[in-house]
Amino acid sequence: MRDGHCRHERREGGKQTKTVLVSNCGFWEMDNFEPLVAHVKAICKNAGWEYAGALLRPHGPAFSYMLRKDYSVQDVVEAAKRAGKEIVATGKMKDETLKTVSHMLLPLEEYVETTNQAFKRALDRLNQTQEPKP
Repeated sequence: MRDGHCRHERREGGKQTKTVLVSNCGFWEMDNFEPLVAHVKAICKNAGWEYAGALLRPHGPAFSYMLRKDYSVQDVVEAAKRAGKEIVATGKMKDETLKTVSHMLLPLEEYVETTNQAFKRALDRLNQTQEPKP
């Protein structure tokens, strides 16, 4: 029992563990991460680990595409690296750094349109390979 609740027993002499969540999401809105963040926080609480924050990248497929096509997204890459350095050096990541990693890359309407087009092309290719041949 810890704080009046069943928890995992801590190991004697073990170091305090810090946990950082790093996650990508195909959806555009940041609130899609809320269930995952809550779950990781609960795991940390039950295990006696320190939750040290989350590095979250929404609309990940757009980011991946933009990286491959040399769009100006290096600020996200550099901020992610900076977040790693911050957690090592100070034990936490700056809010400004995390916001840069998560910032909007393109408007919602454009993301939805582009993503829907990409899924349509993929489904069309899939359907072409599954059509019976005469």
